Amino acid sequence: MIDCISFFGLGKLGLPLAALFARSELRTLAIDIDRELVARLRAGQVPYPEPGLDDLLAEAEPRITYASEARGAFGTDASIILVPTPSDAGHPEFSSRHIEQACRDLCAALKARTEWRYHLIVISSTVFPGTVATRIAPLLEQLLGRRAGRDFGIAYVPDFVALGDVVRGFQEPQFLLIGSDDEESHAQAAALFRRIVAPGTPIQHLSIRDAELAKVAANVFLCTKISFGNFLAQLADRLGGADLDSIASALALDPRIGGGFLRAGSPYGGTCLPRDVDAFVALARSVDLDAPLASAVRDVNKAQYDLIERHLLAGNPRCVAVLGLSFKPGTSVTIGSPAFELVRRLAQRSVRVAVYDPAADARESAHAAFGDAITCHESITACVAAADAVLVCNSDPAFRGLAAKVAPDRRIIDPWGCVLGTHPGLVRIGRDQALAASLLASRRRKPSLRAVR
Repeated sequence: MIDCISFFGLGKLGLPLAALFARSELRTLAIDIDRELVARLRAGQVPYPEPGLDDLLAEAEPRITYASEARGAFGTDASIILVPTPSDAGHPEFSSRHIEQACRDLCAALKARTEWRYHLIVISSTVFPGTVATRIAPLLEQLLGRRAGRDFGIAYVPDFVALGDVVRGFQEPQFLLIGSDDEESHAQAAALFRRIVAPGTPIQHLSIRDAELAKVAANVFLCTKISFGNFLAQLADRLGGADLDSIASALALDPRIGGGFLRAGSPYGGTCLPRDVDAFVALARSVDLDAPLASAVRDVNKAQYDLIERHLLAGNPRCVAVLGLSFKPGTSVTIGSPAFELVRRLAQRSVRVAVYDPAADARESAHAAFGDAITCHESITACVAAADAVLVCNSDPAFRGLAAKVAPDRRIIDPWGCVLGTHPGLVRIGRDQALAASLLASRRRKPSLRAVR
């Protein structure tokens, strides 16, 4: 029976998950190598803006202990590792180096036991398929001098949550995916996570390798749906406009398709989706297989940036207000943000840029990334005041009333179609027939932007 756990990695996903286990009355040793973060948590500070996290940490406080070292893990019954697995364009395969270091720290603590007992080790970080079998399991067996599946258990339990909805997402997932290669590991992992998920949540049990592949495949499929919705916007733009939201609603009535992620908007971004598509393509190539569908998803995503840029520059703006710096509403995370890519494109064309996001941390990240090339504002009104054009980069509810805040002789580029009301300069990309036809006519009169490049 698991009464006490150690948890490695207190990032934007790890901290809420660790706190949920502590709130379930499991004694939880929450470990992170960031000493400053640990000090803040010990002082009762909430380090990340995330809905519900403040109350959750307060409720977890009696059962959670924060530490920057793993020595205390020797007395725990199970360990969960949720640390970063970085990748980059040159190496799209996820790096497991942080997981491996956490394993080394954990094993050093476990070997201090005077008497060995079974310990469950759960990997929750997203990993490249095959990582647990080829790197993690052999490392654990070597360090512990014991056999996986007999002396200790290994399970892979990836998350399917989204920033801005992490606390609810961990408790109410569509399903719980558990990868394990022996019955004891599966049983213990299922019992452990049952403590925090809603009753009735279905559990899908796969082998570890299959679960690794399923996690990446899920995100690639979501990107495929996003790109399909965005391709409809690109097609509608050429056809003179369409009611994209009604089309998406009609398609959603077919249960084989479903409505999630079909609504056209800005390109997909964030911390997971772009890199998971790259990793999926790299995985296929590692076995001498092309991945044309996933590659096309990337091409459509880039084309959506091109479409937004063309609409934005059609009026030859001198200054553009970019609203929504985070990659999605409800979070301050700007990694993989579509807004950042569009700001870069504007800066390359020497267009002045003013930016705003409801989250102060997102504004600070933008200033750190672009410096004097942009002007950060603390309100929508101030941001749009001097701009010739306004670009809505995510669907934050704060932007719904934008039509009343922007002068009628200015343009509003709204890929999401989230701005309510009417405005003479409002362009809902692919959605407005008259404005799309006007832009098409302007293209015929002027040299194409592609030629200018």
